[in-house]
Amino acid sequence: MKLLIPLLVALSVVLGAAPPALAQALDAPRAPGPRGQIALRAEPPGAPVELAASGPDHVGSFTIENQGDGPLKVTRVIVRTSPEDPRVPPGVSAELDGGGASATLAPGASRKVVVRWKTAGVRARELYGHVVVESDAVAAGAAGVLEVARTVAMGIHAERGSSLGFVGDHILSILTFLPLLGVVAVFLAHLFRYRDDRKLRLMTVVLMGVNLVLAAWLYAQFDRGFTRIDGNDGYQFIEHGVWIRSLNVEYFVGVDGVSISMVLLTALISFVGALASYSVHDQLKGYFAMYNLLVTGMFGVFIALDLFLFFVFWEVMLLPMYFLIGIWGGPRREYAAIKFFLYTLAGSVFMLLAFIWFYLNAGHTYLVDGQATERIFSIPELSRVAWAAQGLTILGAAAVKVVWIWLFVGFAIKIPMFPFHTWLPDAHVEAPTAISVILAGVLLKMGTYGILRINFTLLPEATQWAAPAMAVFGVVNILYGAFCAMAQSDLKKLVAYSSVSHMGFTLLALGAMTPQGIQACLVQMFNHGLITGMLFTLVGVVYDRVHTRDIDRFGGLASEMPLYTALVGFAFMASLGLPGLSGFWGEAMTFIGAFPRYRALTILAAVGVIVTAAYHLWALQRMFLGTFRASWRQSKYLEPFGGKFPEISGRELASIAPLAALVLVLGFWPRPLLSLIDRGALEVHRLVDRPGQSQIAGAPSVDSVGGAAHARAGAPDEGASPGQGSLASAR
Repeated sequence: MKLLIPLLVALSVVLGAAPPALAQALDAPRAPGPRGQIALRAEPPGAPVELAASGPDHVGSFTIENQGDGPLKVTRVIVRTSPEDPRVPPGVSAELDGGGASATLAPGASRKVVVRWKTAGVRARELYGHVVVESDAVAAGAAGVLEVARTVAMGIHAERGSSLGFVGDHILSILTFLPLLGVVAVFLAHLFRYRDDRKLRLMTVVLMGVNLVLAAWLYAQFDRGFTRIDGNDGYQFIEHGVWIRSLNVEYFVGVDGVSISMVLLTALISFVGALASYSVHDQLKGYFAMYNLLVTGMFGVFIALDLFLFFVFWEVMLLPMYFLIGIWGGPRREYAAIKFFLYTLAGSVFMLLAFIWFYLNAGHTYLVDGQATERIFSIPELSRVAWAAQGLTILGAAAVKVVWIWLFVGFAIKIPMFPFHTWLPDAHVEAPTAISVILAGVLLKMGTYGILRINFTLLPEATQWAAPAMAVFGVVNILYGAFCAMAQSDLKKLVAYSSVSHMGFTLLALGAMTPQGIQACLVQMFNHGLITGMLFTLVGVVYDRVHTRDIDRFGGLASEMPLYTALVGFAFMASLGLPGLSGFWGEAMTFIGAFPRYRALTILAAVGVIVTAAYHLWALQRMFLGTFRASWRQSKYLEPFGGKFPEISGRELASIAPLAALVLVLGFWPRPLLSLIDRGALEVHRLVDRPGQSQIAGAPSVDSVGGAAHARAGAPDEGASPGQGSLASAR
């Protein structure tokens, strides 16, 4: 004991004298024993495992390899899905070859994993997902220290086929890129000095006609009852692959109830615009090259499910629209084109900032082939991040609110929303007829579509915060656009301001955040595209004859052009929301959805309907009723026609007839449109709103529609609880 005390004292002195060396000795990690390292192999490498048809099922496999110098214990092999977050269609399972979900592999050994998809009774036509493998493998971590590796994953894919084979499996890509054949044809025509440019018109009409037929097939094949519980995040006709691996960018496209109607509208309006382009006579090669490129960009925006891909298609539209207005437009075309370009580009900058913020804060997830990543642009993957719960800030403000505003400004410019609307009347007035049809019929819808697809889906909490402001801006648009339209003497500018007013209904409907409000937004977008397409085509008819759109210079045209007068009256009645025509449903559903939450704003919006009726009827009276102006008989423009206004031609009638037919059919029977958007609207509604006293009709329960609440994981969670049998909504 007497010797022990001095020894302890001496030891304490030594420890005190050399703490750094001792600390390093005590803290140094013990050399681990031989450990396994995991690798997943599939053929071909760098792509998801393809499940091939095997009887009624689809079956595929990949291999787990132990590349370490010690044993590897595989603890679980499981499909990345859960009842709360059904990522894949029902019936998908994965297990080690020979049975079981766990095994121990010796160094250099491997074990096959068999993936099976039982498709009996399954609605999904395709499968995209991941199989996650958990183990005790090690990997080099920070400072080279060995640590337990993350779970690894392997992508899986299967196609059940369609009635059109390859075309049906890639229908969205074909719809999007088929117009590029027109661009290539124009380039070759220029290269070989082909002179008959009029054939380019026919080629473009044929391409747009083929796209319209394919869109009709898409409409017929679209499963209207498909929801998230059926897998693939509720999307159909998916195509998914790695595009730019270094940036984790994917080619990821698909449609759901939110986007399917916009794809159909784009196909129809593109065909009508091609027919209306017969009024263009100069520099046809350049015109139709830009037109086809514009159509590709429009389709791409509505099908993109990757933010980077979305942005690329969004910007693709910018350049051709600039040239189509700036070269083939009216007297002030350069001013209008530059204004359009600058406004849209400014909005794109805000969008890009928001997309980069999402990308940098995405968290742990996987690319389609199973490669692990911390950064991704995938909209479905980003929708699973609880952004509000992260508490991130930008310059001291809540990041989710700042990013939501960035996105909203970018999309509001395209709508266009007051006070960002001033580019639209100039662009419409100066643009050729066909481009005005495209601009009003499709491009304006991209603003509200972007809000639904990105603001609502990724930032639902911020959407709830901003909803009242959206409703206010919507009512301002309705009233401001209506009163401005009433003050116009230029028929085309009147229709342009009416578009500003009518797009205000979409904002009011979105701000309500009720099921009826979201449905109303989609209905209004589709019907407004049909009606404004008619209106701008009809404006072009009279302008092509006398090269003026001044309402006050006309009068009594009903006696000269009775069929044209009837069509204009029909389009005006649809635009002002006459019951029995399709324009009625969007406005009526907006009022139904918004009134319980914003009664005063809804009443003000109703005043806008009265003003809308007033300016349409006043324009109709000034142009078509009364006595025909005899001075037109001496007009140089009417000399070839004996001083008479020629009636609407067959080609012009062909471009208007399909739009008029749909306006009439959907006016009396809106179910074909509503059945397309019902499920998509309810899925969006579940993200941003919960049933309450101000909701007229809540979304059906999860079980009643086969859907599930959208899981939003706040942090990585790579496993379900033992015995759960599925991987919970893991990041």
